[in-house]
Amino acid sequence: MFNLYSLRKTYVGLATAIAVVESKLSIDSKVSEVLTNMPEYELGNTTIRDLATKSGAKYFGSNRIEREEVACDLIKELTGYNIAELITERIFKPMKLTDTEWVSVPKEKLVCDFQAADGYASVRIESNEGHERNLYSSARDLAQWGNLHLNRGLINHSQLVPVEVFMLIEELRMDTEDKNRIFGWYYQDKCYYASGAAGCHCVIVPEFNAVGIRMLNKYTENYTEDQNSFNEIFYNCLQA
Repeated sequence: MFNLYSLRKTYVGLATAIAVVESKLSIDSKVSEVLTNMPEYELGNTTIRDLATKSGAKYFGSNRIEREEVACDLIKELTGYNIAELITERIFKPMKLTDTEWVSVPKEKLVCDFQAADGYASVRIESNEGHERNLYSSARDLAQWGNLHLNRGLINHSQLVPVEVFMLIEELRMDTEDKNRIFGWYYQDKCYYASGAAGCHCVIVPEFNAVGIRMLNKYTENYTEDQNSFNEIFYNCLQA
């Protein structure tokens, strides 16, 4: 099980989208109108759209609460569940994804990251609520996560994610100028993808009904170049 790092934002994003759709909230609702545990002056005019498109402030308040934790609080307010609970019940259990987990206790399956200059190996253990950088997954589980999105929430003839969630995603893609990141996914002409800091990568190519996965555990200095290179190689292989 590899640490997904920023790939986790697609899990945060899906939980946010489900909560908003099922609560029948406008995507342009101010977060301060929903949250009760943070003062309005800390949240400012931040909207749910801002959380969805990763725009505006990344940290909030004197404690510098990260955007993903604000999303987690929003989801709890709307559904009664945190990110991990919502995604586990709605997605992981029905799909039998037993090797994806927000890890709070070390286990033998975890792959270490080699992140320091001397190659020091470490694992990241944090809260199990779903907003921190401790989401670990296997290659097979991550491929199934991509497949869930490729099939717009329909798995084994069961609609695990409301179709309105994907309608909302399309709406945001149409409405969001100069941004291509929606609920954690980066959208390009031929594909959409998400990556983590240590190199884990998931790319979805609807044209070929395909999902590509790469699992790595070491940082690169050429982050964007590395992502685009993998996407291009994968697309060319499918085309061939």
